[in-house]
Amino acid sequence: MEKRTLLAIVLCILVIIFYNIFTPKGVPPQPQAPVPEEAVKVPEKVVEVPKEEALPPSEIPVIESRDIIVETDLVKAIFTTQGVRLKSYWLENYDYELVAPTEENKYPLSLEIPGQPGLISENWKVDKERLMLDENNQTGEVKFTYLNSQGLKIIKTLKFYNDSYKIDAKVSLQNTTSQDVYIPGYRLSWGPGIGEEEKKAGRRYGQFSGPVSFVNGKLEKDTLEKGLLKGPSVELGAPKVHQGEVGWVALKSKYFMAALVPLEAAQATVIEKDERNKATVGIKMAPFSLKGKERVSQKFIIYPGPKDYELVKGLGLGLEQAVDLAWWSWVAPISLLLLRLFKWLYQLIPNYGVAIILITLFTKVILLPFTQKSFTHMRAMQAIQPKINALREKHKDNPQELSKQTMRLYREHKVNPLGGCFPMLLQMPIFFALFGLLYTSINLRGAGFIWWIKDLSLPDTVGHFAGFPINILPILMGITTVIQQKMTTVDPRQAKMMLLMPVFMTFIFYNFPSGLVLYWLVTNVLTIGQQYIIAKRMPAPAK
Repeated sequence: MEKRTLLAIVLCILVIIFYNIFTPKGVPPQPQAPVPEEAVKVPEKVVEVPKEEALPPSEIPVIESRDIIVETDLVKAIFTTQGVRLKSYWLENYDYELVAPTEENKYPLSLEIPGQPGLISENWKVDKERLMLDENNQTGEVKFTYLNSQGLKIIKTLKFYNDSYKIDAKVSLQNTTSQDVYIPGYRLSWGPGIGEEEKKAGRRYGQFSGPVSFVNGKLEKDTLEKGLLKGPSVELGAPKVHQGEVGWVALKSKYFMAALVPLEAAQATVIEKDERNKATVGIKMAPFSLKGKERVSQKFIIYPGPKDYELVKGLGLGLEQAVDLAWWSWVAPISLLLLRLFKWLYQLIPNYGVAIILITLFTKVILLPFTQKSFTHMRAMQAIQPKINALREKHKDNPQELSKQTMRLYREHKVNPLGGCFPMLLQMPIFFALFGLLYTSINLRGAGFIWWIKDLSLPDTVGHFAGFPINILPILMGITTVIQQKMTTVDPRQAKMMLLMPVFMTFIFYNFPSGLVLYWLVTNVLTIGQQYIIAKRMPAPAK
């Protein structure tokens, strides 16, 4: 939806550009075939010497399900001992619950081995009931242990950091018998889904939300619902498998994501969905055998946290590729540059609304030569408009002669009919970059500006009339667009048509995040000022 909306805006802008030129006026990849498991290279096992078979006395025997609480400066996590799953995950700095308790008892971070249902349904033993981290206690571990009736012992160790959202996970499988044991692979999963912060806005905004895998050096995006032109890539009851060199798999929304990163060679990523269109993503490890008394350990990194580009890039795991800075990759470097400027300005003046205004002013100054050239050309086209109209009337029955005489008129007055178009097209990359950045930046989430604008990631609704939201910034944006059109339109026949542009833009932007609308509004105000100053300095030539 969002790409189509932006495309509509761009097409509208291009229609206006070319209308002004020729009727001058006044100023997801294809599914891969399954690879047999025999053909997949089994990861090299990390063999450890087993320690004492009996559980340490410090481990708490679990009879009934209980909650294990982990608190850091950044998060509060609650695990249930039933299957060692994450029951609640609260992000302190964002006032947001990424995982919430449910009546269905379906929680992420389950460990699944075919033929071992007890891994999820039964309670594991745990070495502590609470872990508290702070600046004086920066790291800590919680160890969960499960022993089945066949003598397979599984230890799931989670290491937490006080100053990071990442969780180090180690899965150890130990054969406590003297007989060889075959492990038909296992899967570490996240799902179903993550919290939907879009509900707060009343509708969905932003870039692609859903399951994403990085396999064989490529980003794979899987859709859960039918789109405009094609159906979902994941069907109910038919898991989507991406086999090969697995980098990571993640579930992402507009501002947050939950990612699983294997540090050992993995077999595939697996994407499933339930009847509510909620996705579960998983890392599938290759099958292997355990000799008698042998233990194998494999490590993962779990990242449940914000989609902050600099933050996830600092982890060195490649997760920044899941953060959309723009709709098109060729614009992303500009978006990244603007993002860093955005944060630098915020350090100087801790108000993201002010930062948006300053960045808009900065880009207008950078693009001033192009704007001036475009406006100069427009004035020249305005000057010869009466002559063009006369030619149209004179040669209305002879299109070939009209075209010939029009081009002669352009040459005589040294006017290039495309002269006003190219300067505006040169501005498009910056427009796209800012549009994508402000549309999805987590920095705007919960950031206020002034007065009624309490959250720049949401529409600036001040009330409702007959159930319809009253948003101030889009209305002001529409008014400034009308002023722009009146300043540049002198032909009465075109005036009514040109008024459709403000109506269309106001409709499109009405429920956009207020930070994005603020950018467009400030752009309009600055453009009006530029047009006024240039018009004073460069009056239209005599007709």
